[in-house]
Amino acid sequence: MQVTVRDLMTTQPLTIGELTTVEEATRKILERAACEVYVVDESGRLLGTVSDFSLLKARIIQSDSQEPVTRFMSRNMLLLTPNMRLEEVAGHFRESCYPRLAVVDGGRIVGQLSRRDVLRAMVVLEEIATASADDESETSTQTKTVSGSSGGRIRRLESPAETVLREPAGLRSTQNSDSAESLRNQGVLTGH
Repeated sequence: MQVTVRDLMTTQPLTIGELTTVEEATRKILERAACEVYVVDESGRLLGTVSDFSLLKARIIQSDSQEPVTRFMSRNMLLLTPNMRLEEVAGHFRESCYPRLAVVDGGRIVGQLSRRDVLRAMVVLEEIATASADDESETSTQTKTVSGSSGGRIRRLESPAETVLREPAGLRSTQNSDSAESLRNQGVLTGH
């Protein structure tokens, strides 16, 4: 199964316009308990990001709170696209210091993905794979005793539909369905 950025990303990242003041940006970050806010132009194209750290520095140097936030904006960003695969994105997070990355499509910000989102998806996928492998081995060796009409005992293999699946840690569903659907049901896949 291919899990992509689109499947995992948060679809409504915190954005502000390029004319937003430092004061307004600070208020938005505090209201949403966010670590950063993305700065976009009128058409939604991503221009940069402003972190809570940058806004803290602005307050420490006692800059004018009515200054445009672009003065403290960083344009140096690692960007993701919605169709990137989970494995590829995990590599980007491993090689960078960023805890979250913007997702852009055609220059416009369409989402945000965090290291935690990637880690959670990897853990859940591993648990699903382990549970599925355990299921297959249990199903192939498990038998069920059924009383026959002649009083004898008939042994037959249980079909997978009759097997009770163990619930992997962190999952709320015990359905052994398509992995993407399982992830979506567990809130790990949030895209679309």
